[in-house]
Amino acid sequence: MGIQNIFDETSRTALIVVGVLNACSAGLLNYMALVDVLALKMDMKLESCAYVVVFIGVGGMYLMSKWA
Repeated sequence: MGIQNIFDETSRTALIVVGVLNACSAGLLNYMALVDVLALKMDMKLESCAYVVVFIGVGGMYLMSKWA
């Protein structure tokens, strides 16, 4: 709340910082999803489907980053 008066959300520095923080949080979400999939002990068909779904999610996040 202290920086609300001096924060310019359209400045180049602010946009870079927000972009880096968004990329870090998206990377952590992808990492946690892959760790959860690897930790599961299931049959090969279900494990393959889980990997496909994770990679679809990664692709979706990539498309959102290109769009935004």
